[in-house]
Amino acid sequence: MIVSDVAAEVVLQYMDTNFRLRFSARNPAFREIEKSYPLHIKNLSLRSVGFKVDGTIYRLGIYRKYKAGEPVHLMAIDYNRKGGVQYDTKIFERYGDNEPEKIYKGSLERDLRELETAKKRLEELRKVKNANAELMNEKENLEVRISFIELRVEISELKCEEFIVLKMSGKERMGLLKVKYTKPLQEVFKDLMDRIFGGRGHHLHVGHLEVLCGFENPLKTVKMQVKNLAVECSVKMSTVNDFFFTDSPPLETATSHIYTHQDHRLLANAKLLIIEVGKFNSVSEFDRRKFSNRRILFKCTDSYQSALVIALYFKKENPAMKSHFSFEVPAKTHQWYKIVMKLANEVTKKDFMEKRFALPATFTIKTDAGADLKLSANKKDDSIVTIDLELIP
Repeated sequence: MIVSDVAAEVVLQYMDTNFRLRFSARNPAFREIEKSYPLHIKNLSLRSVGFKVDGTIYRLGIYRKYKAGEPVHLMAIDYNRKGGVQYDTKIFERYGDNEPEKIYKGSLERDLRELETAKKRLEELRKVKNANAELMNEKENLEVRISFIELRVEISELKCEEFIVLKMSGKERMGLLKVKYTKPLQEVFKDLMDRIFGGRGHHLHVGHLEVLCGFENPLKTVKMQVKNLAVECSVKMSTVNDFFFTDSPPLETATSHIYTHQDHRLLANAKLLIIEVGKFNSVSEFDRRKFSNRRILFKCTDSYQSALVIALYFKKENPAMKSHFSFEVPAKTHQWYKIVMKLANEVTKKDFMEKRFALPATFTIKTDAGADLKLSANKKDDSIVTIDLELIP
């Protein structure tokens, strides 16, 4: 049966994404056809050594098969149940053509070096008399960390046979693939990324891309067209940037965290920048220079005070350019109305109070710099109030 190019593209476009990927991995002939057509993914989450595609998790780990009768720590059994540990336990040597020697050091060696350093520091702290609260806290944290590392080392040193395991788990299907542990986990992850996402005739189409802490991109050749991006704390934007072309269209939304936010072009050019906000109490803690995007939603559902600080800064902002800030604040404490009262002039305050702080509320005032500041507040749902501030030159 001969299927036209148009028909093949339609079939692949509406085929379940994970079924398509699994069938492609098992069938080389189908893989060649499948990779020549666009791949559409609704939700893609990239993790340390794994990823989640439309609800199905692909997780790499090191599975240990212990000898019968040998005592095994319960945590080691628990690791196996989850699909193995996600750090290397061996030291691998690598030799390149253009370099004398390159050594990949597994995390077991790093653990041993960290353990030695931590124990030395703990001994120093134990000799300190009348230690202050900060040193006491450091001492407690070190004791916890040392216990954790010692357990990891103990598990790593148990006699066992080790395998690399790919665990696939979703709503409808679970699967397990196992191979001998002969190369570093990150190299296996690169091979997996290449098998699934690499070598395609078109860039990936992704509705929502989430990049979690610990992810390091092992494959620089994969390109994506993304609508919505979410970057977790501590993720380097240089890692994310590799997936985009220099002329990629603006993101519909980009989500970052206020303390680790980097003013990268992808975030700066997004149609809506969403910032997860921690707790801070003064204007000096908010650095506006980090946010060149003029349309920002600050999610302050855990801290009304943070929303107030940013709102007061916004009121004083240079009105040379149009800006639009939104805030999501908790409704249950009724603190949201303090933001409205802080920004309103005497006339609008009186009007707002006469209406018994009823929502929705809308008013426009002149700032000290002569710009129009338009405020609107309304309930998003029973738990959240959304406040919009629009500065118009």
